[in-house]
Amino acid sequence: MQNSLTVQSEVSKDFVNCKHCFFQNTPPYLNGLTEQNSVQICQRHRSMLNRYFFAINYNSLHRIPYYSAYLIDSFDTGGKRHDSWLLEPQLADKGYSGNLVNDNNQPKYRDSQALDEDYKASGYDRGHLNPSFYHSETNVARMVTNSLTNVAPQVGDFNQRIWNKLERSLYNAMNDSCNFAGAKRYFITGVVPSSGTTIPNGRVNVPDYFWTAMCCDSSGANEPSKKMMGWSAAFIGGNINNSSIYVYTIEDFLNYSG
Repeated sequence: MQNSLTVQSEVSKDFVNCKHCFFQNTPPYLNGLTEQNSVQICQRHRSMLNRYFFAINYNSLHRIPYYSAYLIDSFDTGGKRHDSWLLEPQLADKGYSGNLVNDNNQPKYRDSQALDEDYKASGYDRGHLNPSFYHSETNVARMVTNSLTNVAPQVGDFNQRIWNKLERSLYNAMNDSCNFAGAKRYFITGVVPSSGTTIPNGRVNVPDYFWTAMCCDSSGANEPSKKMMGWSAAFIGGNINNSSIYVYTIEDFLNYSG
Protein backbone atom coordinates (compact mmCIF):
# COMPACT_ATOMS: atom_id res chain seq x y z
CA MET A 1 0.00 0.00 0.00
CA GLN A 2 1.31 3.43 -0.90
CA ASN A 3 2.06 5.86 1.96
CA SER A 4 -1.03 4.96 3.97
CA LEU A 5 0.42 6.45 7.13
CA THR A 6 0.83 9.86 5.54
CA VAL A 7 -2.89 10.42 5.17
CA GLN A 8 -4.00 13.18 7.51
CA SER A 9 -7.24 14.51 8.86
CA GLU A 10 -8.24 17.12 11.37
CA VAL A 11 -10.96 17.08 13.96
CA SER A 12 -12.09 20.61 13.19
CA LYS A 13 -15.06 22.23 14.90
CA ASP A 14 -17.56 23.65 12.40
CA PHE A 15 -15.43 22.44 9.45
CA VAL A 16 -13.35 25.59 9.70
CA ASN A 17 -10.78 24.35 7.15
CA CYS A 18 -13.03 22.51 4.73
CA LYS A 19 -16.17 24.59 4.26
CA HIS A 20 -15.37 24.70 0.56
CA CYS A 21 -16.70 21.13 0.43
CA PHE A 22 -20.21 22.54 0.93
CA PHE A 23 -22.33 24.51 -1.52
CA GLN A 24 -21.96 28.20 -0.64
CA ASN A 25 -19.57 27.15 2.15
CA THR A 26 -22.56 26.24 4.30
CA PRO A 27 -22.84 22.88 6.11
CA PRO A 28 -26.44 21.65 6.28
CA TYR A 29 -28.62 21.62 9.35
CA LEU A 30 -29.94 18.12 9.93
CA ASN A 31 -32.61 17.27 12.43
CA GLY A 32 -31.30 15.00 15.19
CA LEU A 33 -27.64 15.89 14.71
CA THR A 34 -26.41 17.03 18.12
CA GLU A 35 -23.15 18.68 19.08
CA GLN A 36 -22.66 16.15 21.86
CA ASN A 37 -22.38 13.22 19.47
CA SER A 38 -21.20 15.04 16.34
CA VAL A 39 -17.53 15.42 15.41
CA GLN A 40 -16.42 17.42 12.36
CA ILE A 41 -13.46 16.06 10.38
CA CYS A 42 -11.54 17.64 7.48
CA GLN A 43 -9.74 14.98 5.44
CA ARG A 44 -6.35 15.69 3.84
CA HIS A 45 -2.98 14.11 2.96
CA ARG A 46 0.52 15.03 4.09
CA SER A 47 1.74 15.40 0.52
CA MET A 48 -0.90 18.09 -0.05
CA LEU A 49 -1.29 19.88 3.28
CA ASN A 50 -2.96 22.85 1.61
CA ARG A 51 -5.75 20.66 0.23
CA TYR A 52 -8.69 19.29 2.18
CA PHE A 53 -10.30 16.53 0.14
CA PHE A 54 -13.67 16.21 1.87
CA ALA A 55 -15.60 16.78 5.10
CA ILE A 56 -17.11 14.20 7.46
CA ASN A 57 -19.65 14.74 10.21
CA TYR A 58 -19.10 11.72 12.42
CA ASN A 59 -21.53 10.23 14.93
CA SER A 60 -19.29 9.05 17.75
CA LEU A 61 -22.19 7.44 19.61
CA HIS A 62 -23.23 5.17 16.73
CA ARG A 63 -19.69 4.91 15.27
CA ILE A 64 -20.86 5.85 11.79
CA PRO A 65 -20.76 9.11 9.83
CA TYR A 66 -23.84 11.29 9.70
CA TYR A 67 -22.63 12.43 6.30
CA SER A 68 -19.65 13.10 4.05
CA ALA A 69 -19.49 16.24 1.90
CA TYR A 70 -17.32 16.29 -1.21
CA LEU A 71 -16.89 17.47 -4.79
CA ILE A 72 -16.04 15.68 -7.99
CA ASP A 73 -12.94 17.64 -8.98
CA SER A 74 -12.00 15.66 -12.08
CA PHE A 75 -13.24 12.87 -14.29
CA ASP A 76 -9.72 11.49 -14.84
CA THR A 77 -9.31 7.81 -13.99
CA GLY A 78 -5.64 7.15 -13.24
CA GLY A 79 -5.87 6.48 -9.49
CA LYS A 80 -5.80 2.96 -8.08
CA ARG A 81 -8.23 1.47 -5.59
CA HIS A 82 -6.95 0.83 -2.05
CA ASP A 83 -8.20 -2.15 -0.09
CA SER A 84 -6.83 -1.38 3.38
CA TRP A 85 -8.72 0.69 5.97
CA LEU A 86 -7.66 3.64 8.09
CA LEU A 87 -8.55 5.03 11.52
CA GLU A 88 -8.79 8.59 12.86
CA PRO A 89 -6.63 8.89 16.04
CA GLN A 90 -7.97 12.32 17.02
CA LEU A 91 -11.42 10.88 17.63
CA ALA A 92 -9.89 9.05 20.58
CA ASP A 93 -7.77 11.97 21.78
CA LYS A 94 -7.36 15.38 20.14
CA GLY A 95 -3.76 15.33 21.32
CA TYR A 96 -2.97 12.42 19.03
CA SER A 97 -1.44 12.93 15.61
CA GLY A 98 -3.63 14.04 12.73
CA ASN A 99 -2.19 11.23 10.60
CA LEU A 100 -4.67 8.49 9.84
CA VAL A 101 -3.30 5.11 10.86
CA ASN A 102 -3.69 1.59 9.51
CA ASP A 103 -6.42 -0.42 11.14
CA ASN A 104 -4.68 -3.13 13.10
CA ASN A 105 -7.56 -3.56 15.56
CA GLN A 106 -5.86 -1.05 17.81
CA PRO A 107 -7.69 -1.09 21.16
CA LYS A 108 -7.00 2.53 22.09
CA TYR A 109 -9.23 3.69 19.23
CA ARG A 110 -12.13 1.27 19.59
CA ASP A 111 -14.24 3.35 22.00
CA SER A 112 -14.39 6.30 19.62
CA GLN A 113 -14.94 4.66 16.23
CA ALA A 114 -15.60 1.49 14.29
CA LEU A 115 -12.74 -0.87 13.53
CA ASP A 116 -12.33 -3.19 10.58
CA GLU A 117 -12.89 -6.15 12.92
CA ASP A 118 -16.41 -4.86 13.56
CA TYR A 119 -17.30 -5.45 9.92
CA LYS A 120 -15.59 -8.80 9.42
CA ALA A 121 -18.13 -11.64 9.42
CA SER A 122 -20.85 -9.13 10.38
CA GLY A 123 -22.99 -9.81 7.32
CA TYR A 124 -22.75 -6.14 6.26
CA ASP A 125 -20.61 -4.36 3.68
CA ARG A 126 -18.43 -1.37 4.47
CA GLY A 127 -20.48 1.18 2.56
CA HIS A 128 -18.57 4.28 1.45
CA LEU A 129 -20.48 7.52 1.81
CA ASN A 130 -17.93 9.38 -0.30
CA PRO A 131 -17.31 6.83 -3.09
CA SER A 132 -13.71 5.97 -3.85
CA PHE A 133 -14.24 5.84 -7.61
CA TYR A 134 -15.53 9.44 -7.65
CA HIS A 135 -11.91 10.48 -7.00
CA SER A 136 -9.99 8.36 -9.47
CA GLU A 137 -7.76 11.21 -10.66
CA THR A 138 -4.91 10.19 -8.28
CA ASN A 139 -3.96 7.40 -5.88
CA VAL A 140 -4.03 9.85 -2.98
CA ALA A 141 -7.53 11.09 -3.77
CA ARG A 142 -8.82 7.52 -3.68
CA MET A 143 -6.82 6.53 -0.60
CA VAL A 144 -8.28 9.23 1.64
CA THR A 145 -11.80 7.84 1.16
CA ASN A 146 -10.76 4.59 2.87
CA SER A 147 -11.11 5.91 6.39
CA LEU A 148 -13.60 3.91 8.44
CA THR A 149 -15.08 7.28 9.43
CA ASN A 150 -16.36 7.45 5.82
CA VAL A 151 -18.27 4.14 5.88
CA ALA A 152 -21.40 2.70 7.45
CA PRO A 153 -22.87 -0.82 7.42
CA GLN A 154 -24.77 -1.54 4.21
CA VAL A 155 -26.81 -4.60 3.33
CA GLY A 156 -24.87 -6.38 0.59
CA ASP A 157 -27.60 -6.34 -2.08
CA PHE A 158 -28.30 -2.67 -1.43
CA ASN A 159 -24.61 -1.70 -1.56
CA GLN A 160 -23.45 -3.78 -4.48
CA ARG A 161 -26.48 -3.52 -6.73
CA ILE A 162 -28.89 -0.70 -5.91
CA TRP A 163 -26.71 1.98 -4.31
CA ASN A 164 -23.76 1.29 -6.58
CA LYS A 165 -26.00 1.71 -9.63
CA LEU A 166 -27.22 5.04 -8.26
CA GLU A 167 -23.68 6.25 -7.54
CA ARG A 168 -22.59 5.45 -11.08
CA SER A 169 -25.68 7.06 -12.60
CA LEU A 170 -25.08 10.28 -10.65
CA TYR A 171 -21.40 10.31 -11.59
CA ASN A 172 -22.32 9.94 -15.25
CA ALA A 173 -24.98 12.65 -14.97
CA MET A 174 -22.39 15.08 -13.64
CA ASN A 175 -19.95 14.09 -16.37
CA ASP A 176 -22.60 14.59 -19.05
CA SER A 177 -24.19 17.85 -17.91
CA CYS A 178 -21.87 19.55 -15.40
CA ASN A 179 -18.48 19.08 -17.01
CA PHE A 180 -17.65 22.56 -18.25
CA ALA A 181 -15.15 25.21 -17.20
CA GLY A 182 -16.10 26.93 -13.95
CA ALA A 183 -18.71 24.37 -12.85
CA LYS A 184 -18.57 22.86 -9.37
CA ARG A 185 -20.05 19.45 -8.56
CA TYR A 186 -21.17 19.15 -4.93
CA PHE A 187 -22.39 16.06 -3.09
CA ILE A 188 -23.46 15.30 0.45
CA THR A 189 -24.09 11.64 1.23
CA GLY A 190 -25.41 10.55 4.58
CA VAL A 191 -27.43 8.10 6.60
CA VAL A 192 -30.45 7.95 8.88
CA PRO A 193 -29.32 5.94 11.92
CA SER A 194 -31.65 3.21 13.12
CA SER A 195 -33.25 3.31 16.54
CA GLY A 196 -31.25 0.33 17.73
CA THR A 197 -30.21 -2.08 14.98
CA THR A 198 -26.50 -2.83 15.17
CA ILE A 199 -24.06 -5.20 13.60
CA PRO A 200 -23.85 -8.44 15.63
CA ASN A 201 -21.27 -7.28 18.19
CA GLY A 202 -23.51 -4.34 19.14
CA ARG A 203 -20.92 -1.61 18.56
CA VAL A 204 -21.91 -0.08 15.23
CA ASN A 205 -25.33 1.24 14.25
CA VAL A 206 -26.88 -0.11 11.05
CA PRO A 207 -28.61 2.83 9.31
CA ASP A 208 -32.21 2.56 8.19
CA TYR A 209 -31.58 4.72 5.12
CA PHE A 210 -28.80 6.07 2.93
CA TRP A 211 -29.31 9.37 1.11
CA THR A 212 -27.40 11.67 -1.19
CA ALA A 213 -27.93 15.24 -2.36
CA MET A 214 -26.13 16.68 -5.36
CA CYS A 215 -25.76 20.09 -6.95
CA CYS A 216 -24.30 21.27 -10.23
CA ASP A 217 -23.27 24.84 -9.39
CA SER A 218 -22.95 26.72 -12.67
CA SER A 219 -22.71 30.21 -11.17
CA GLY A 220 -18.96 30.37 -11.81
CA ALA A 221 -19.13 29.11 -15.41
CA ASN A 222 -16.60 30.72 -17.71
CA GLU A 223 -19.12 30.97 -20.54
CA PRO A 224 -22.06 33.28 -19.77
CA SER A 225 -24.43 30.96 -21.65
CA LYS A 226 -23.73 28.19 -19.12
CA LYS A 227 -24.32 30.18 -15.94
CA MET A 228 -27.97 29.12 -15.85
CA MET A 229 -27.30 25.42 -16.42
CA GLY A 230 -27.14 24.46 -12.75
CA TRP A 231 -29.38 21.82 -11.21
CA SER A 232 -29.81 19.74 -8.07
CA ALA A 233 -31.56 16.63 -6.79
CA ALA A 234 -31.71 14.31 -3.79
CA PHE A 235 -32.14 10.55 -3.43
CA ILE A 236 -32.89 8.19 -0.56
CA GLY A 237 -33.15 4.42 -0.26
CA GLY A 238 -33.84 1.94 2.51
CA ASN A 239 -30.88 -0.13 3.66
CA ILE A 240 -32.55 -3.45 2.84
CA ASN A 241 -32.54 -6.09 0.13
CA ASN A 242 -34.56 -5.22 -2.99
CA SER A 243 -34.75 -1.59 -1.90
CA SER A 244 -36.13 1.26 -4.00
CA ILE A 245 -34.58 4.69 -4.56
CA TYR A 246 -36.81 7.74 -4.17
CA VAL A 247 -36.05 11.04 -5.91
CA TYR A 248 -36.70 14.48 -4.39
CA THR A 249 -36.05 18.10 -5.10
CA ILE A 250 -33.64 19.52 -2.54
CA GLU A 251 -36.43 21.59 -0.99
CA ASP A 252 -38.75 18.60 -0.64
CA PHE A 253 -35.93 16.45 0.71
CA LEU A 254 -35.09 18.99 3.40
CA ASN A 255 -38.75 19.08 4.40
CA TYR A 256 -38.82 15.28 4.43
CA SER A 257 -35.66 14.92 6.50
CA GLY A 258 -36.47 17.73 8.90
